[in-house]
Formats: sequence, C-alpha cells, structure tokens
Amino acid sequence: MKKTINQTLWISIISSVLFCLFGIILITNPEKSLTMIAYGISILLIANGIYQLIMGYHDISFTLLDGFSGGLLSIILGILILVKPNALTIMIPIAIGLWFIVSSAYKLRIAIALRSTNQPIWLTVFIMAVLMMICGVILLFNPMSGVVTITRVIGILAVIYACIDIIDAIIIKRNLNLLDELFH
Repeated sequence: MKKTINQTLWISIISSVLFCLFGIILITNPEKSLTMIAYGISILLIANGIYQLIMGYHDISFTLLDGFSGGLLSIILGILILVKPNALTIMIPIAIGLWFIVSSAYKLRIAIALRSTNQPIWLTVFIMAVLMMICGVILLFNPMSGVVTITRVIGILAVIYACIDIIDAIIIKRNLNLLDELFH
C-alpha cells in the first residue's frame, strides 16, 4: 500500500511539474500557444470528420447533420483552422464578447424591473450589467488582446494549480507512514 501511494505521488509530482511548465509557456508565449492549440483542434476536427464520414456512409437517414454531412462540415472546419489558425483565436473572444453583451442586456432589463419595485439591489445589478457589457464590447473590438489575456490567465491558474498539487504531494509523502496506518 505504501509503495503504491508513493509511486502515485511521484507521478503526481512529475505531471504537476509538466503542467507548471505548460502554464509558464502559456504565460510567456500566449500567441504561439494559441496557434498550437488551434492546430490540435483542427487535427481533432479532421479526424472526427473522417470517422463520421466512414460511419455516416452506412447510415441511410437523411437528416440535416447526419454522420456524412457532419463529417464533411467537421473536415472543412478543421482544414479552415489548419490553414488559418488565427481564425479560431479570433472567434473565441468574439463569441465570449457576444455572450457577455447578450447576458448583460438581459441583466439590465432585470435591473430596470427591480428599480420600479424600489428594491435597493437594482443599482448593484445595473452596475454589474454595465461592467459586463463593457467587457463584452472590449472583447468584440479587440479580440486578439482579449484572447491573449485569457490565455495568460489560464497559464497563471495552471501554474498555481501545479504548485498546490506539488505541495500537497510533498505533505502526503511526509505523512506516508500515518496514511499507511489509516488504510490498514
């Protein structure tokens, strides 16, 4: 039991160090990281499309997105991202920006409704909705800096997670004898 836990902890430490390095790469070089992620997604889309084409060829149902149509669409989208990887990195913040704007418009309506009921919380909801709308507009008009910022934040979170995981593994390793007693 002790040997198994020890091996698992070493694997956890090694994977956390790799995850930390991945986070550092995202922080220091977000543009190239996004391009590599886009290439990975395009390869997955193309592979998925080929699989769906093969499986959809035997499916006789004629729906809008059957296996054959979905497979073709997946391959075309994969090739588009492979040829233009920046297209994906621009589409993500634009989609997030639109989502922020639509969501904040809904919350603005709620804030206005709350104002008519003389509830003091309406101002907080209103301010938060306006801030969310500003964030959405910023993402729409400046998608590349938005996606770079998001990538850096993910990198920072990956480094924090990896450091916490390494500290946990070290603490557990130091208390391995106690754990061995508890599980026997």
